[in-house]
Amino acid sequence: MVVTSRRMADHGPARRQRRTQQQRSAETRALLLDVTIECLAEVGYARTTAQVIADRAGVSRGAQLHHFGTKPQLVTAAMEHLFERRDREFRDAFARMPPGVDPIDYGIDLLWRILSGPTGYAYLELVAAARTDPDLKSGMVELTRRMDQGVDNTFRELFDAAPGGEGMFDLVWTALFSLLEGLAIEKIVREDDARVERVVGAVKQLARLAIVPRAVRELPARRG
Repeated sequence: MVVTSRRMADHGPARRQRRTQQQRSAETRALLLDVTIECLAEVGYARTTAQVIADRAGVSRGAQLHHFGTKPQLVTAAMEHLFERRDREFRDAFARMPPGVDPIDYGIDLLWRILSGPTGYAYLELVAAARTDPDLKSGMVELTRRMDQGVDNTFRELFDAAPGGEGMFDLVWTALFSLLEGLAIEKIVREDDARVERVVGAVKQLARLAIVPRAVRELPARRG
């Protein structure tokens, strides 16, 4: 687990220099964000309490409150942390795509693994909770707006509109996310992996109607 490895690193023999207060603060903040994501994925939003997070992270409630005053602030910050990490991982994985692999198949398989994995379900927990939690919804709306912009930038670096699909290009990635997120929800109660895989295959076919991969394999570094 992320938490275990980080705690072990804090006490390993390789640590020869004393960390500054700023470094300790940054590490505590990152630890709280990672633990929050783990809790959301494992026990859901309702059971991800501030005390559970503090206990799992091995920090005091006072230390937690120093970094994040409320639960909505903490979980939305955790998701932003997650989105930034996932975007880097997606772009790095795409840049390492083996020769001869269909870029659309490869990209959608990557996206499906993300959206149907623990981090994808952590996000869905927050979406569901935000419907009846005004404070959480406010943070999630702004976070989703920034996430959309980041995804749009990455999508445009990887793909172009297919001939005749120019009018759909701006909507394609939103449609792909919506289809795959809906399928991830269905997967919870639909114990039919073969059918799920057939639907993923259909999503790939739909994508080919509107997008084609760019020829450039190396992606420019993301600023910020």
